[in-house]
Parts: sequence; C-alpha cells; structure tokens
Amino acid sequence: MKRIYSLILFLVSLCSSWAANNVFSDELPFKGGEHAVYNIYYNLGFIWIHAGNVEFDAKERKVNQTELFDLKISGYTVRSFDHFYRIRDTFSVTTRKKDLAPLKYREVKYEDSYFCDKRYNFDWKNEGADADIYMQFNVRGKKSKDTLAIQKGILDLITTCYHFRSVDMSKIKKGQSIPFKMVFDKEIYDLALKYVGEETIKLRNKKKYKALKFQPQLITGDIFDDEDAMSVYVSNDQNHVPLYIEAKIKVGSVKVMLEDVKNTKTPMSSLVK
Repeated sequence: MKRIYSLILFLVSLCSSWAANNVFSDELPFKGGEHAVYNIYYNLGFIWIHAGNVEFDAKERKVNQTELFDLKISGYTVRSFDHFYRIRDTFSVTTRKKDLAPLKYREVKYEDSYFCDKRYNFDWKNEGADADIYMQFNVRGKKSKDTLAIQKGILDLITTCYHFRSVDMSKIKKGQSIPFKMVFDKEIYDLALKYVGEETIKLRNKKKYKALKFQPQLITGDIFDDEDAMSVYVSNDQNHVPLYIEAKIKVGSVKVMLEDVKNTKTPMSSLVK
C-alpha cells in the first residue's frame, strides 16, 4: 500500500506518449474547465478496498498575450484509509497552450512521514527545439539542485498525460507500438505504448463506455515484475478521456476507475445509453 497514490499518478502518466508528429492531431481534445475524478481501489486477497481518489483539473489563462494551461493532478487517500497510510499529493504544471511545452512543473507529496517538494523550470531554446531544466528538490528536508538538458518532445509527468489524448486513431493500427520519452525525477525514460484494440467496458458507477485499450511498457523494478502488467482504457470519442486502468504490482493489484468528468470539449459520445 506504500505510496500507492504516487504510483497511480505515475501509472496514469505512462499512458502518455510523444512520437512522430504524423500520429497526433493538431487540435487539442480538451479545454480549460475540464475536471475528472477517479476512484482508486487496492486489492488485498479477495477484498477490493476504495483507498482514495485522484482529480484532474485543466484551466486556461493568458499572460502577456501568451495562452497558457494550468494542469493539476491531486491524489489523496480517503478518510477511512488514512490510518493505514495517509497521502496528500499534488502535481501541477504551467504549459504553453499552442504546443503544451511545459514552463514550470511542481510536485508536492505528503505520504505518511515522507515529504518532498520538487520544482522544475524549463528554459526552452532554439524556438523550442530543446531546453534546459533547472531543478530544485527538497526531500525530507534535504535540499539539492540540478540541471538536465532535454530535446523537443520530452515532456513532464502531467503534460505527457494530456498530450497523449491527441493521438489520431485513424493513423494507428491494432498492435502498433508508439515509442515515447518522458522525464521523471532526474532521468529520461524511453518507453512505448501499444494499441490493443476496441472494447466496451462497464465501470463501478454502472456507466458503460466504448473504449480504446492500450498497453504501456512499464519500468520494472521496485513496483512491477512485468513490463506489460498494465492495461489502460480511454474513451472511444474525440475526448480520449482515460476511463479505467488496471495494473498488477508486486504486492496485489490496483484499479483506477473514472467516477465523473465535467466540461469535456465535446460530448462523451462513447457513453453507451
């Protein structure tokens, strides 16, 4: 159960990708004001426990004629689970609206006795072809600084999650894998996302959706034994809202289910009535 919500936020971000430009639409599938709530369930033997929630928020604003997005992910354990393990995590980023290039990223985690505050400032150069990331970390009171050079297309945890939703499904074939890069902490990871096919799924809130199924390549180690241990389902409509994630971890398994989403850019036509 330890740090389960940070894990889920990381899992959601792994559903994101950046590959050749020809597999992405130029039009963003979300808008400012979109808000989504997910319930997270943790498996203990034959028992599924509602351990907490994750909320996604997207807001728009303009600074000096530059249109920006403020994107935020908040994860927290429910009150009944707090006495097992209490989590209050917030991930936020400010990006340019035109290309979702991150400008300032921050993650603050309170997980029982663990605390960290990580801040990234992106300095884009050469018309956005590459950037230097200036990082400031405060982990359990120990402060440090670092710098990391990245190329265009390597995004942060949150921005990659939203960027993935722009995949043009008319240009993706069943079984095709899309390579992508993501910066996480002080490292750049080379991963991939495989499109599995179409399914109809029913969530715990009794709503049924037409969905697109993906399988992200995972980072094996402390959490996963198998790099194919997760399946991700997104709405089969223009919004590509994440609906459901299931993952097998070293201790048990986890399910993330959409509870509610509001202010999507277009109606959720994937909802089966």
